[in-house]
Amino acid sequence: MPLNVDVGEVGSFPNPSYLTLNNWKKGVITLINESRLPKDALKEADNLFLYEDGMPGPRPGVNWYGSTSPNGLAIIGGDYYQASDGTSHIVIVAGGVVYRSINDGVTWTICTGATLNTTATVSMHQDGGFLYLTNGIDNITRYNGTTVLLTYTALTTPGVPTVVETGAGLTSGTANNYYYRCARVNSVGFSIASAPSTLIQTGLERNAWDTVTNFATVTLPAFSVGQDRYDVFISTDNIYYYYLGSTVTTIYVDTGTDLVNPSVLAPEGNTTQGPKVEELSGVGSRMYGVRDTVNKYRIWASSGTTPGAFSPSYDAAYIDWQPGGKFFPKKAVDYRGGKGDPLATVWCDSADGQGCIIQVSLETVTIGDISITVPSAFKLPGSRGTPAPGSVVNVLNDYFYYNSQAFYNIGTRAQLQNILSTDEASSNIRPTVKQISQSGEANIASVYFDARIYFSVPYGSATNNATIVYDTERRAWLPKAFTLGFSKFLRYTDTTRSQKLLCWKPGDARLSEISSAFQGDYGVPFTTSLITGLYSVNRNRFEFEFTEQGEMEFSNPQGLINIELLGIERSRGYRAIGTETVTPTVTNIGWDTFNWDTKPWDDASIVPNLFSESSIKRYFPVQRELNAVQWRVTTNSLNSGYVLRTLQTGGTPTFGGLPRAWKL
Repeated sequence: MPLNVDVGEVGSFPNPSYLTLNNWKKGVITLINESRLPKDALKEADNLFLYEDGMPGPRPGVNWYGSTSPNGLAIIGGDYYQASDGTSHIVIVAGGVVYRSINDGVTWTICTGATLNTTATVSMHQDGGFLYLTNGIDNITRYNGTTVLLTYTALTTPGVPTVVETGAGLTSGTANNYYYRCARVNSVGFSIASAPSTLIQTGLERNAWDTVTNFATVTLPAFSVGQDRYDVFISTDNIYYYYLGSTVTTIYVDTGTDLVNPSVLAPEGNTTQGPKVEELSGVGSRMYGVRDTVNKYRIWASSGTTPGAFSPSYDAAYIDWQPGGKFFPKKAVDYRGGKGDPLATVWCDSADGQGCIIQVSLETVTIGDISITVPSAFKLPGSRGTPAPGSVVNVLNDYFYYNSQAFYNIGTRAQLQNILSTDEASSNIRPTVKQISQSGEANIASVYFDARIYFSVPYGSATNNATIVYDTERRAWLPKAFTLGFSKFLRYTDTTRSQKLLCWKPGDARLSEISSAFQGDYGVPFTTSLITGLYSVNRNRFEFEFTEQGEMEFSNPQGLINIELLGIERSRGYRAIGTETVTPTVTNIGWDTFNWDTKPWDDASIVPNLFSESSIKRYFPVQRELNAVQWRVTTNSLNSGYVLRTLQTGGTPTFGGLPRAWKL
């Protein structure tokens, strides 16, 4: 096409213009149309990460780690156990069977002593020397570094205690009524309290009894296996029974000196097997349990002095958050209040998708010589909860998590003093977040690794089928950084003290590892796709230019890289303008170790390393009159790799007027 000349200036030529894209630090933005994207953003970045100062390139690969579970069944739980001698153990559950490996998953050994539900997801949490396994169905199981599991076992409800009155002060009147109940106690909790004893009627009120002449002897049933003591409860109306005292024998003598504790009622539930929670997590010196399958509003706090105990008799506590209400506790973490004071922070879900966040504190109250733990809780105003407990992830001073409306983060803000603020973090990809299936959102998994947050999500599915990455350094979202979904991520320090990111996919019977050392996924290439916005070639969005050529620059390219230029052409509208393939030059660089004349350079003869160019520049002719351009870069071979530095088109304005097709 002939070059247009401004007739007002004879002999002058239009200045060439360039549309240069050389930074994509904002990642993918799906909130706005591609024709409105800023130049430092992308429409699509499938299977890509951002590197350096916002340069895209293929993500790390995925490969198998260790060997398959011995029974060949899908993994339904797994975690990392650190032994006191510093050795690293991996513990997994497959088909309800617990296995452990002490050689980085190369071999697995079955753990005896417990078989769990074959399908329920198992959560694991290490506290002290024990790894606690919970699924909300089976009793809590503990792994202590050996191949013999320890299982919490429930104590039976005791029989009715008998009571004998001693002294004329008790037997000579009927003005005062007393009933007794007892509960078995082990190192974990307490049994359901017994049925009431026969009513005793006394002449003296209990505060007038003594240790010599006027007292009541309560005889308790024989101890059962695993029982440590009895707790005794008293009532004057046969309705409310309050804690009175404890005994390590089958005899409790009530002399009236033990103070009644009105804050501890006779237990109506059995906690000697531990609570039936789906997850335990560490908060200070305690473990907090949520998603109780028996008491769905309950939040448990274990003892701070007796590891693994959940009975109030051992300084443990629980709180039922607004029973009958719409909020259900889903996830507990160790966090802080707005003033920096440590508090248990609990995410709740609700049917309307809003949810909330509550914070729980424990206070110690002393009555006489008895100290009890009293929990209290309050809701954070303006907070949002989560239906996906696995999405809650600690990122330095904040927590990120998924809500049915968006991904949020909670933390303190410079402009808000003494307040925890909940803010949407995913506004740039809000339409993409809406594609996450509500039927599968409870399965979302997350991890913070190498300055990136991984959220494995179910797009239109009941199982996770893609992984979003949020780059915290660049504050950029990549909604399909992996076109693979994972059931759980596991940060693991192996036996050589090397930190690895392990995971497993839904249905897998073997662990996987995510690493830049791998090409492709399990030895198979994955397809990468980068699409830029659609950008006008001129400041005047209605003008055209004669685009001479397309130019590109890559750093350390490998394999085949496919380049496609699309654009709005004057006569044919939006179409593919040209497709090219970049083939990098590779070379053997460095001193070889083959013989140089008769003198060897080394004691062995090996081929030197293979290198690619650190930076290559390529171009291809376009020769089209264009109004706007868009780039697409793809790879689909196993050895493909690059860091994209520049995409550029150049040409001159044509001043040819507007196309007739645009006229209304």
